[in-house]
Amino acid sequence: MSEGTRHEGFAQRVLLTVIAEGVIEERLLADLRRWGVHALTVSRVEGDPFGSRVADVAGAFVRMECVVPEAVSTRVLEGLADAYFDRYKVIAYDHPVRVVRRDKFT
Repeated sequence: MSEGTRHEGFAQRVLLTVIAEGVIEERLLADLRRWGVHALTVSRVEGDPFGSRVADVAGAFVRMECVVPEAVSTRVLEGLADAYFDRYKVIAYDHPVRVVRRDKFT
């Protein structure tokens, strides 16, 4: 297989990561779907105790990661800023990635 043939399947996408309070997980999942996320990975994580509230418990955070087109990532980041940042502990960021199975990340 030539070098050019091996890389034909690569596509540019964005890896979007959202880390949030676990208490908003279900609502956040519904919003992510509404904003165009079709598949993601959810992990339970622990956060920094600084600024914690009484209701915070160990492992009370979720980390959601998905590979999406840039337009979807922008829509999600804007939606998070509007709906969550003022009331909940949420951090979100993205960065470019290359994927091989381009049809899985549309």
